[in-house]
Amino acid sequence: MPGRLRLLWVIPHLPRRGVAAARERWWNLLARLAPRHEITLLAFVDDADVGSAGELPPGLADVHLIPKQPWRPDDPLALLPKTVAGGFASPALQAAIASRLAAGRYDIVQYEYGEMANVIPGPAPRAILTVHQLAFAQEGPAWRTRRGDVGRAAVLLHRYLRELDFELAAVRRVDHVITMSPEDATRLRGFHPDLAISVSPCGVDCAEFRPPAARQTARDDLLVFVGHFGHPPNVDAAHVLAHDVLPRLGRSVRLRLVGREPTSDVVALARPGAVEVTGAVADVRPHLAGASVFAAPVRFGTGMRGKVLEALAMGTPVVTTSVGAEGLGATPGRHLLVADGADDFAAAVRRVLDDASLAASLGAAGRALVEARFDWDVIADAHDAIYDEVLRRPSRAVPVDDRRVPSLAAACGRLGYLPGLGAGFALLGTRALRWHLRRLARRHQARPVARLAASAG
Repeated sequence: MPGRLRLLWVIPHLPRRGVAAARERWWNLLARLAPRHEITLLAFVDDADVGSAGELPPGLADVHLIPKQPWRPDDPLALLPKTVAGGFASPALQAAIASRLAAGRYDIVQYEYGEMANVIPGPAPRAILTVHQLAFAQEGPAWRTRRGDVGRAAVLLHRYLRELDFELAAVRRVDHVITMSPEDATRLRGFHPDLAISVSPCGVDCAEFRPPAARQTARDDLLVFVGHFGHPPNVDAAHVLAHDVLPRLGRSVRLRLVGREPTSDVVALARPGAVEVTGAVADVRPHLAGASVFAAPVRFGTGMRGKVLEALAMGTPVVTTSVGAEGLGATPGRHLLVADGADDFAAAVRRVLDDASLAASLGAAGRALVEARFDWDVIADAHDAIYDEVLRRPSRAVPVDDRRVPSLAAACGRLGYLPGLGAGFALLGTRALRWHLRRLARRHQARPVARLAASAG
């Protein structure tokens, strides 16, 4: 375990509880790490965040808030992901990071969100990049939810090429990468087998989220789904529950959709006596405790789902998809039920509703899983081991140019948006082809070695 370190944490939003999974993660980790290390927080904040600065975790050595301002980079080839172009490429943020690094000595700089790679300065202290989700891994599953939509497929293909190009370059700019799930770590190693990666999952406060002493009995069967509806996979899951799962249950079941910022089409799902849309709630625990089943038919997205963890911690039986269970290391049938497709998902929900002993055993096993692996105290302790590993190893960061081909960009900038988009699409396609060919070549080279090892065994 390392001694007391000087750490600079660079995050794209203010750490806040009860707002979103990433902000909850930052708050809980910082609250546990600040007593052990001298942590300076640099946060890129909007107006709503500035008024919440008093809610920061205690014990931080210093805090610097950088106001977000409208800014668009010069990107005529459309090579930057939307979130990066929409703010994370801000020169004000990059200047603030450089100013902090010039003002003091830090052992490690920790950048949260893969999009933040665009503002990482040149030679600097050891750097960690936490990738909360791999955007390139989401586009294929997202397309499969709307097959036949040719226009949508073209948009998602461009997004895939753009995200792949950006993210695979981003992870080489730091000494160490943290992913939320083993699955995302495996996806990155497929392209970068020598990448230094650790898995640090989403967590939950097991003292705060715990099964009630006496679980309340709902007057009828109640499905609950909780999520931030500014996140497209949660909107899709709400529609799947209302339109595809409920009609297949063959019984009277209520559905409650809980979470911030419900979109207009999520609000439109509400039906008296059948579907309730609550919006934001002061405390999600009563809703989880009162659920017959926590149902999360998430069909795309990577990383982990924090609300699934909270439901497991509350001892509520969970039915989710293989995507929803990603990162848990859970055993289907023991800790939760996993089902893909509306028919199988509805059948799994019916199993839990019809079998009280199954519901109880899933709830108890799910709680035990979270206590053992996903309590914030456990995850914070593991961060110290990550810091120790980063400091022991030689620097692994690889200098990366701006990857925007200045001469081509300048020419396309004069021609207009569509020629630039087309040229950028072709460039991204060429790069993606190279990435995939390298990965295939490595797999081909590894097969003889694996066969030799098997024959020797």
